[in-house]
Amino acid sequence: MNQIKIAHISDLHFSRFSPSPAQFFSKRWLGNLNLLLNRAKDYVNERPFSLLPTFKEKGITHVIISGDLTTTSSKQEYKIAEKFVEALKEAGMTVFMIPGNHDHYTKKADQNKIFYESFPSPRRKPFSISAHGVTSLPLTEEWHLVLMDTTYASSLISSNGFFSPIVEQNLKSLLTKINPEENIILVNHFPFFQHDIPRRRLIRGEKLQEVIASHPNIQLYLHGHTHRRTIADLRPNNLPLILDSGSTGHRQGSWNELHLDATTLDLTVHQWDEKWKAIDHQTFSFKSKPWYQNGLRFKCTGCGKCCTKKGYVWLDEDDIQALSKHFNLSENAFMKKYTRNCGFDLALLDNPNSDDCIFLKDKKFCEVYKARPKQCRTFPWWPQNLTSIDEWEKAKSECEGIDHEEAPLIPFSKIKDELEK
Repeated sequence: MNQIKIAHISDLHFSRFSPSPAQFFSKRWLGNLNLLLNRAKDYVNERPFSLLPTFKEKGITHVIISGDLTTTSSKQEYKIAEKFVEALKEAGMTVFMIPGNHDHYTKKADQNKIFYESFPSPRRKPFSISAHGVTSLPLTEEWHLVLMDTTYASSLISSNGFFSPIVEQNLKSLLTKINPEENIILVNHFPFFQHDIPRRRLIRGEKLQEVIASHPNIQLYLHGHTHRRTIADLRPNNLPLILDSGSTGHRQGSWNELHLDATTLDLTVHQWDEKWKAIDHQTFSFKSKPWYQNGLRFKCTGCGKCCTKKGYVWLDEDDIQALSKHFNLSENAFMKKYTRNCGFDLALLDNPNSDDCIFLKDKKFCEVYKARPKQCRTFPWWPQNLTSIDEWEKAKSECEGIDHEEAPLIPFSKIKDELEK
């Protein structure tokens, strides 16, 4: 792939002091008091705008903003942030962003999702960050970008985030849909390690760490919130390379310049000192092939075990069309008779007399084999089964065809084709 050039910026904290008495009905009065006494001295609205000529000079193609574009989530502050983002786009840069705790500073701003009014979330199926807390976008052929929103309207003196069980489930589901061959950049405002100040932590951050550790293709974790420049290579501990750009809007602000290709990250850290100056440079390498690059052995024995026990057979639009045609039913009639809604997704019903798939006959034969859903056709080549050797071994414990004595070696190219279906 060609190299892309990413600017990671965060915690811009555009501010506009408000004398409005209405602020005393929310947390905003505290933010304005802090702005008046402290932040106004340290944060300059013009500082992020000074990045534009530097970005153009360096050929930045993508900008990732990991939250806190505003200070008190006021409409006036959002207008400044919108002007900045629009300037980046007019300069030809692709901009990705997530909210920080200051962007959902008040309960009203959080409930009305004011951040997404100013910056509509990318329309990606099946997950939208504004509705589900996560979304994913293909960045290059080798890299996938996952954006996550863990903000909420915290208490008066708190700036915590919350990795809720719902967002956790959505993130797990989203990650299973990404080809494990692709490296992932995960962007969240909060670090998953606990902050030394309890009221500035990501609640359930340890759960996020567990999810990340179980997906080794998450190679980069970009965050903000701490206002501390951080480069921490935790890959020897089965965690990603962690980057915090520091606060870009600070009078001595900083940002990270990432030159990224399939196997290498060339990282330069910049800080403001009368102008933007490079203060650190490091290079990191990534694996270009997954653990199963030499192929895997599999032969379906027709045992039918993968169609038994509790579970879900998820359906997409193509599956519904094929199965409706198989039964000579309209799509609505098919869905009414054979499917169920599970959260935001659609799945086949179970056999009412067992936990088996409704189309499994005599514990062995598939009634709709020629029109079976993609999930069934592509087993065992599911992303979740290929994230690690351990996950493959778990699948093997439930499928006698994996590493069967008569199983042929399925080459890497064939596995790749199955994953892309």
